[in-house]
Amino acid sequence: MQNAKPPYQYKLRPYQQQAVDATLAHFRKSNASAVIVLPTGSGKSLVIAELAKMAKGHILVLTHVKELVAQNYEKYCAFADNAGIYSAGLKRKQTDKQVTFASIQSAAPNLQDFSRHYSLVIIDECHRISLPKRTIESAQQNNGQDKKNERKPQQGNTDNQYQKVISQLKNYNPQLKILGLTATPYRLDSGWIYQYHYYGFARCEQAVQFDKCIFEQPLAVMIKQGYLTPPKRVNAATEHYDFSSLKATANGEYKPNEINALLNKFPRVTQAICQQIFEIGETRQGVMVFAATVEHAQEITNYLLSYSPSVALITGATEQIARDNYIQAFKDKQLKYLVNVSVLTTGFDAPHVDFIAILRPTQSVSLYQQIVGRGLRLAENKNDCLVIDYAGNDFDLFYPEVGSVRPNKNTVPVQVPCPKCEFANIFWGKVDADGDIIEHYGRRCWGLIKNDPPTLCDYRFKFKQCPNCQQENDIAARKCGHCLQVLVDPDEQIKNALKLKDAMVIRCAGLTTQVDGNVLKITYFDEDGAELKESFNFENKKQTQLFNQQFVKRILNAPHPLVITNVAKLNPYLDKLPEPDFVIARQVNKQWRVRERIFDYQGNYRKANQI
Repeated sequence: MQNAKPPYQYKLRPYQQQAVDATLAHFRKSNASAVIVLPTGSGKSLVIAELAKMAKGHILVLTHVKELVAQNYEKYCAFADNAGIYSAGLKRKQTDKQVTFASIQSAAPNLQDFSRHYSLVIIDECHRISLPKRTIESAQQNNGQDKKNERKPQQGNTDNQYQKVISQLKNYNPQLKILGLTATPYRLDSGWIYQYHYYGFARCEQAVQFDKCIFEQPLAVMIKQGYLTPPKRVNAATEHYDFSSLKATANGEYKPNEINALLNKFPRVTQAICQQIFEIGETRQGVMVFAATVEHAQEITNYLLSYSPSVALITGATEQIARDNYIQAFKDKQLKYLVNVSVLTTGFDAPHVDFIAILRPTQSVSLYQQIVGRGLRLAENKNDCLVIDYAGNDFDLFYPEVGSVRPNKNTVPVQVPCPKCEFANIFWGKVDADGDIIEHYGRRCWGLIKNDPPTLCDYRFKFKQCPNCQQENDIAARKCGHCLQVLVDPDEQIKNALKLKDAMVIRCAGLTTQVDGNVLKITYFDEDGAELKESFNFENKKQTQLFNQQFVKRILNAPHPLVITNVAKLNPYLDKLPEPDFVIARQVNKQWRVRERIFDYQGNYRKANQI
């Protein structure tokens, strides 16, 4: 780390200036916590430096690794000389300057050293702030969220270091401004880190770590404007892994023991991949290899060392001195191949990297973008960054963050307008050859109605309807959010029906319709051809109401509100009639009569065609 340099003038890039302007505009009128979303390699350090330089009073800049503390400090000291460092790893603990750059690991255990009035705290890589446990529990109670689908607290949640420091600062300044910066505002294990977006939509129903995203710069725009190196993605010309048999955990990752068991069956695959990495890497400046597990990384390293001595391995267990030496040697181009396991996805800056080899599976779009982002910084004699995905993740680098686990590899982000407020939601979905949406996996609309204050649109694409008050609830809800009625668990419905001799349950694989006057006849069939039939007579008020409640609201791309009162009005939508996942019938006078239709099912039973 260099000492402070004399200040000099510099000019922010347009998007960096926009981020600064958005921050000033926001905090002039509000104390609500805010987030800036900038891709990897976008120069967050310069935005931090400009804001810290402009802010009045004492400023605290927090991050999680000493490398980022030093990097942010050095950027700031190129423009001003009133900053200090508080980091045991950097062997300095200064709080007497106007701006303090600190590691959270050093600040949290020493709160007494921050017993003064701070006007602004800036948190770099702010997605690492976990959600307080009480907030998670409150959200689950309010939403009636099912335990098996609940948001899992991140490790260390009950004793969050960032929350400790923020609480300490608020003791001396209740009006403390809190700003976070990140490239990944969504985590599969814990959700979005902010509630509202400045474009006028919500990310979640409950309060989370930050109130609002006030500026965001898309990766594609950065590349198009020449601020990042264009990625050059090529298909693996040699062997590749097939991780499709593994089941991901809640955070989109896979269990190391299961990965190792799979990889151990195919040692020649890893060897062939490493040979190709070496051959291609010979013409590249710097190669980063992202391994799936420590055992896998060691195997990769051994194979690469058989081709070249210019290889190093970094894992979470690597000693700090060795880690620092490896990273510096790599940055100085004394090492060409750097293998790692989940430790260099953030806080690592080596602009010369021009080859990213991905040998690990993930279901996280954000993590995938972070990995590739390690090679997108601009550097001398660098025209592109080669990206080879040997793990078959099959992500488009420019996918927007959808905010949920990708259901399967046949899904892509699709834009689904809300029939009620017309907000264009982004969900995972399936499209046909023409790009038209076949189905999507969105649950609810996230548009904000422009009231004062704004309110979240209440339209739900998928829902569990309360039998008591007809209120629509999230499909994972255990209690009705309106009348607090306990909602029937669909797994219990199916389980109980299967126990009855006079009940029939089918996995609905499709349905057919037939019109007879003002009567609609529906035939449900399963994978083996078993059938159940029912009719809706639109001359009957109760049957008409039931049909509208069960089917009409779920018709894809139907106008809102749509009410079907006769068959003639239904005709344009007959081919779009939604299929229930399960149909339950009871035997009455030797005839099967449909009693329950289970839509939007999520549970332990297999749905049709999921073998």
